[in-house]
Amino acid sequence: MGGEGPIKLKEIADKANVSISTVSRIINNQGNFSEETRRRVLELASEYLKPGISPSRLPGVAYRIAVFVPEAHDFFDNDPSSSADLNDLKEQFEAQGHQFHMTARSAELSVSSPAYRLLAEKKVDAAVVFDPYADDKLVDELVRRGIPYLVTNGRSYEGSQNFVDYDNRKGAFEVVQYLHSLGHRKIGLIAGPIRHLVNENRLRGCRDAYRQLGLEWDETKVRFGAFDPAHGYQAVKELLAGHPDLTGIFAFNDMIAFGVMKGLAELKLKIPKDVSLAGFDDLKLSEFTMPPLTTVRRFRYDISPLVVKMITELMTNPYISEVNISLKTELIERDSCGKAPHRN
Repeated sequence: MGGEGPIKLKEIADKANVSISTVSRIINNQGNFSEETRRRVLELASEYLKPGISPSRLPGVAYRIAVFVPEAHDFFDNDPSSSADLNDLKEQFEAQGHQFHMTARSAELSVSSPAYRLLAEKKVDAAVVFDPYADDKLVDELVRRGIPYLVTNGRSYEGSQNFVDYDNRKGAFEVVQYLHSLGHRKIGLIAGPIRHLVNENRLRGCRDAYRQLGLEWDETKVRFGAFDPAHGYQAVKELLAGHPDLTGIFAFNDMIAFGVMKGLAELKLKIPKDVSLAGFDDLKLSEFTMPPLTTVRRFRYDISPLVVKMITELMTNPYISEVNISLKTELIERDSCGKAPHRN
C-alpha cells in the first residue's frame, strides 16, 4: 500500500546509514555517491521496494529538513518578520509530514559546531539556510555533500545558488529613489547586522540608487546594528549629532524605525516636517504608528509554501538542477515621508 512508502524509505536509509534524500537520489540515478554507498542502497531497495517504483512517486514520504539560522537569537526575538517567516516555514513543513529541525550556527563552520556535526552524521535530507552570512561556507558544505538546499532571507547575487527570496536589493533601491523624488539629498541609513546577507543586499540596493541618482556615498551616514528598536533609537541620535542637516532616514526594518521615532521625538524633531522616515517589512503595527510609517512590503504569505515545494522538488525531481525565485516587494507610501524641508 502507498501508505507504507515513508516506512520503507526510512528503513532503507537507516540500514544503509544514509539520509532518506540519498536513498531517493540514488534510486533516481541522481548525485555523485561512492560505488559502495550506491551498491548498498540499491541492494536494500530491491528488498523493500517493488521493481520500477520510484521513491519520488510514493505518497507521503517524510523527510528530515534542517533549517539553519544565525546564532544571535536576539535577531529573531526582536524581529517579528523573521519569526513569522520561520513559524510559517515550520507549519508548512510539518503539514506535509516532514520533520523540522532548527539549528543555530555561527558564521564559521568549524568541525565542532552543531551544524557541521548534523551534516556529518547524515541526519539531514535537505536544508534551508535562513538569513545566511556574507562569505557563508555552509552552502559550500551542503553542495560538497550533495545535500539539496535552498537559501532564503538573504541571498548571494554572485555565482550559482538555489534560492527563494525577496528582492531586498530592489526594495531598498526604491526607498532611496522615493526619498530623492521628494527632494531629499542628505539621507541617513540605519542598517542591520553587518555580516548578514539580507542587510548587505539592502545596503547594495542603496548604493545602486546613490550611483544612479548621482548622490555622493558617505559611510559616516550609515549605522550598523541589530534589527531592533534600541539600535534605531541610539543610531538616529548619533547620526544627527554628526549630521544635523539630514532630512531623511531609511531604517532597514520597521523595528529599527520604531526606535528612530522615539529618538526623533526626544530630539524635538517632527516626522515628516523635519525628518522623513521609511522602514522595511510592513509590520502590522506600521500603519498604526503616528504618523503611519512608509515602508517596503514583503509578501510573506507567498514564501513558505514555495520554499517547501521547491526543496521537495530539488530532492525528488531529477530534471531540476537549480532553483532561482525572486519575489516582489512593494513600496507602501504613508505619512512618515514628505518633501524635504528647506534649511539654511
